Amino acid sequence: MNRLGDKPAQLAFNLSNTPLMRRRLGRRYSEALDRHRPSLPKLDGIHREIVEGLERDGIFVTSLDALGLPGSAEMLRAAQKVAGECTERAWREASAGREFICAPASATIDNPEIFHWGLNDRLLDIAEAYIGLPAAYDGMSLIYTVADGTELGPRQWHRDREDRKMIKLAVYCTDVTDRGGPFELISRVDTSQGVDDRYAFEFGTEEVLNKRLGPDYSRDIVSCTGPVGTVVFADTARFFHRGAPAHDKDRAALFYGYFANRTRHPYFCERSGLKRREIAALTQGLSLRQRASALWHEALPPWLRLIPSAPV
Repeated sequence: MNRLGDKPAQLAFNLSNTPLMRRRLGRRYSEALDRHRPSLPKLDGIHREIVEGLERDGIFVTSLDALGLPGSAEMLRAAQKVAGECTERAWREASAGREFICAPASATIDNPEIFHWGLNDRLLDIAEAYIGLPAAYDGMSLIYTVADGTELGPRQWHRDREDRKMIKLAVYCTDVTDRGGPFELISRVDTSQGVDDRYAFEFGTEEVLNKRLGPDYSRDIVSCTGPVGTVVFADTARFFHRGAPAHDKDRAALFYGYFANRTRHPYFCERSGLKRREIAALTQGLSLRQRASALWHEALPPWLRLIPSAPV
């Protein structure tokens, strides 16, 4: 199956965009939202502000201190240790032309506090309230951006393909300046995406952005600079975003992913690098809600579970 690359995922995606499947998937999605609306978490304080910010702007910036979630200090210390261990390898891989550099999955297994932090009930509440359905947790990746100024892969404007709506939660493990690879998002919805439940994904070249967002799109670019511990909530499915090129200093950041538990495109998910049996082991002893969120693929129809995830 590995030799097939992303062909099975692309075939499934193309089938999901046929008129008959679009109508069927769209109808089921609307019905699921209606059924679950009375059960959505009731939020207050900063947690409500985060959801309102996502609905209004597609992005909300805060900090670990402001969130006040248990285990944050331990998570950040472990992530910074992993980032430090990645530095030499990251520069070596960047010099060889690799576009996307992240810590190996073994780092998650060796530091489970990083993985478990993303399953905090408050974070699941935020994701569920915004997405409108129980949230699937797609784990986390520590992305290392070397300060070589290149603009490749995720440093280009793009949208994530996992679902109709989703949340990527970034935690900065280093100080990030405007020339240090800040996360950026264009706070302007592309109204052509998802029309009649049809989806297309392409990099946001100047031509594409002008056509889809308007020639003045740069007015709505939000650049998220901040010190260690800065937290960025963003809908990376509905909005073009990127990690800006780093020029002055390497950037290390954790990225946690959330989408609906019956995501539209499950074959574009599972980005953490962990095997399903490893995720099951990491969730031993957690609550039923946390395990269901992390093991979301178990609720998929059998034929969807058989489609291998497209490589990153």
